[in-house]
Amino acid sequence: MTALTSGPAPASAPASTPAPDQPDQPAPPARAAAPDDDPRRHRRAGRLGLLSVSLGTAGLGGAWQSATATVGAPLAVSDAFFALSALVWLVLLAGYVRHGGARRSNLLGDLRHPGHGFALSYLPIVGMLGTAHFARLDPVAARWAYALFAATTAVIAARLLAHWLTGGLSAVPLHPGYLLPISSGPFVAAVTATALHLPGVATAAFAVGLLYWLAFGTVVLGSLVANPALPGPARPTLAVLGIPPTVGGLAWLAAHPGPVDAVGQGFAGLVAFSLLLVAFLLPQLWQRSFHPNVWVYSFPTAATANFAIRWLHGTAAPAWRPLTWTVLGTATLAFAALAAATAAHALRTTRRP
Repeated sequence: MTALTSGPAPASAPASTPAPDQPDQPAPPARAAAPDDDPRRHRRAGRLGLLSVSLGTAGLGGAWQSATATVGAPLAVSDAFFALSALVWLVLLAGYVRHGGARRSNLLGDLRHPGHGFALSYLPIVGMLGTAHFARLDPVAARWAYALFAATTAVIAARLLAHWLTGGLSAVPLHPGYLLPISSGPFVAAVTATALHLPGVATAAFAVGLLYWLAFGTVVLGSLVANPALPGPARPTLAVLGIPPTVGGLAWLAAHPGPVDAVGQGFAGLVAFSLLLVAFLLPQLWQRSFHPNVWVYSFPTAATANFAIRWLHGTAAPAWRPLTWTVLGTATLAFAALAAATAAHALRTTRRP
């Protein structure tokens, strides 16, 4: 509001009429900063968003692990990707805790936040992926770690869903990122349970992922169709549309080894159609300037490569071996290009005055 200040009296004003005294008004009390204006919350949100780097790295490690089982790719490459994923995971988790993430009020506030609350599920999902890979080192410890991460995934997903069902998302546009905790998380839990020889747990987790993919996925798609286009920062999450069928298909193929059955072929059709959909969405997904948020593309790319490798082996498709190496090489080159772009962006940012 523009302040009005007293100036000299106009020339036509009577000299005998003094200006009324203005009593001093106390300054209005300073408003408390809104939660979204809290710099510590912004820093925590940044750490959560960057967990997509760890998730994508683990996803590519999983693709190399599948190539090890099918075409004899070096296991050391997969180990290196999972080790790098774990390092990034630990650094970002430490940063999140350092900026107040260990406080219960902050944790619950972040979980309820419509913009980045779903990203908290990255933490246990990455943990489950790493547990499945390194289970060969200590199967008993791996089962305990899996129990912790799977339970955390379930709690986060249930808490988020309860918040959303009571109006927590009524004022924001829905985007596919919300499918990650309640659908893709259970599918990852199913993949990990199969790797740990827990078939009953794998079946239960698969059922949860399938139900909420079909139920909430329908809600998300309906919202995307009926409402205006997503704002620019949220558009990369459209690539997440391909994650549930891909990870669900991986869960099914892991639990049913051997030749791909009818259900596996059904998942292959869903994955192929999702790829076609994302291809037509590329003009909407393209961003003129680089931003670390583009790492959200890394896990869908890696998971799709992983599924393709498993499917090629299970169907014994013509030239499946060279096709496997082509798929794996393409995904790895895309990851390397993304890493190089990230490094260049970080260098430009540090040099900027």
